[in-house]
Amino acid sequence: MKIHFTLTLFTFLFLIVLVSSVPYSAFGDGFTQENLPPASVGNRNVQLFIKLSPPIITSDTSQPREIYMRLFDANTNETIAHDSFFITITKHDQLLMRDLFHTHTGELPLKVTPTNTPGKWTIYGDQEPFLNAWVNQEGGPIPVLADALGEGGLYHIHIELFAIDYDKNIFTPDQTPKWDSYLSVGDISNHDITYNDNTYNSTVISYYDKINNDFNFDSSKLQISYSMPFDWNVTRLAKQPIFVHEEIHIPKSFKEFTNTPSYAASMNGYEITGRRLIVDPYTAGDTVIAHILLNKVDIENIAKQLPNGADTMSFTLAPAKPNVVTSSSVLTDFGGWGIRLGWNPTQIAANSQNSLQLSFFDAFTEQPINGDVNYDLKILDNEGNTILSKTNLTAKGAVDTQTLNLPGNGVYNIQINIKSIIGSTGLPDTSRVGLARGNVVIPSTVTEDESPRVPEFGPVTPIVLAIAVISIVVFTAGNRGIPKL
Repeated sequence: MKIHFTLTLFTFLFLIVLVSSVPYSAFGDGFTQENLPPASVGNRNVQLFIKLSPPIITSDTSQPREIYMRLFDANTNETIAHDSFFITITKHDQLLMRDLFHTHTGELPLKVTPTNTPGKWTIYGDQEPFLNAWVNQEGGPIPVLADALGEGGLYHIHIELFAIDYDKNIFTPDQTPKWDSYLSVGDISNHDITYNDNTYNSTVISYYDKINNDFNFDSSKLQISYSMPFDWNVTRLAKQPIFVHEEIHIPKSFKEFTNTPSYAASMNGYEITGRRLIVDPYTAGDTVIAHILLNKVDIENIAKQLPNGADTMSFTLAPAKPNVVTSSSVLTDFGGWGIRLGWNPTQIAANSQNSLQLSFFDAFTEQPINGDVNYDLKILDNEGNTILSKTNLTAKGAVDTQTLNLPGNGVYNIQINIKSIIGSTGLPDTSRVGLARGNVVIPSTVTEDESPRVPEFGPVTPIVLAIAVISIVVFTAGNRGIPKL
């Protein structure tokens, strides 16, 4: 028995070193946590939740870094105890850590202390006697010293379920459930902008990867520009769902830049339109936050037109002529949900009954949510004051209708906070919560959102977006020659 186990173990480890088999797709690049697709184990569907923390890292970050995993039954949400995982962490194809871990409880936290030694790692803790897998007998995080989570960027975490339920219940290499997670730690950088002899501090938060050292402000165009590394390989893009989210923070004291509700943005020369660009003047009182978001479809469409050898995403942002319209669809800032907003009548007027139908959908697949949605609804005026608030609403079958009566003409901010999804199991799923923001303009006539239709991708497992945001403004392009995205 011991000889057979030893041969099985070394065969398993050898195959891991030679090849990384991926029978189940991860939900996508650019998120800090996700529920990975279920894997069939006997008569159970087992699922893995993984999370990186903190979600944003700066040079001053003192918060402990952690990788947290939980294995559970996808049908009952019950945690599955006594599991062993072989975990490999890479970044930009550089090996950062590879080792075998065991959890008695089904929850596996790794406390990571960043080093500057790529390819070398040290683990502190006990090793259980049968597999020699690392375990913390007291149930706390297992200390790991590795060149990981020391800075923002995209991390590839490959997980193989080595054993389940008890130590000797080991999978053969060809039956091993495998997951690939591409999670990002947001990188934050500060940049001084000088205009008319005044200096303003701006901030860029990149939730996908660390930006390059090329931030620039063109005073003649009032335009910010910067770039970040990106692998445009179309084969990779076809296999891996991806989401890119960038935040640009500008102080309101820079009035020449911020005294407008609308902005023009581009990526690699392609104009970013509709709900791919939102501007939030409410969250931070003295700061305007511009969100740029691109999903897999957007990125694939651009990749087909880029020359071979492209290896960056290059962004621009500048003020544009005001053009705010009532939102017909919105996306959550996190969680990957979308809401279509159907207004009746389509001509919205003050001091009248307006029926708002909300239809909730998956922001990546654009398919309706299969379940009930628990959410809150709020309306703010242009000063950020709450004029309507409804809590603990339920959209049965992901559809709901609310009646709104707004007091006067102007631009209002609508906020929809998704708190949980209740599926066929009857259990609330809170792993994909998020807040969507949009506009209600009075008077206005609602028009369709210009975002493109997302094509079918075949039998793809439902995909979690950890980061998506909605449209507060629709901007007018400053350069008519730039192709639209």
